[in-house]
Amino acid sequence: MKPKGPVGTEDFILLEQIVIMEGFSNSRPSPEKIQKVANYLKRTGHLDEPITVNRDTKILTDGYTRYIVAERVKMNLIPVAYEK
Repeated sequence: MKPKGPVGTEDFILLEQIVIMEGFSNSRPSPEKIQKVANYLKRTGHLDEPITVNRDTKILTDGYTRYIVAERVKMNLIPVAYEK
C-alpha cells in the first residue's frame, strides 16, 4: 500500500532518485518557507503538494523547499507529479 499523498500526486519515488540541478542547490529557500512546509508535514503527515520531476530523468523542476523538508525528516517515498 502506498502512503497518502497530496492532491495531484501521480506517483511515489525514492528520495534518492530525485536529481537536483546546480541552480537549485546554489540557492536555499528562506527558513520561514522551510518551516511552513515542515509544520504542514507534521500536522498532516504528508507534504502540501507533490514535488514536480521530469518523468524520464527524475530531475527536480519544482518543489525544492518540499524536497529539503523531505530530506531533513528522512522521508523515503516522495509524492511526485510529472512535468507536463
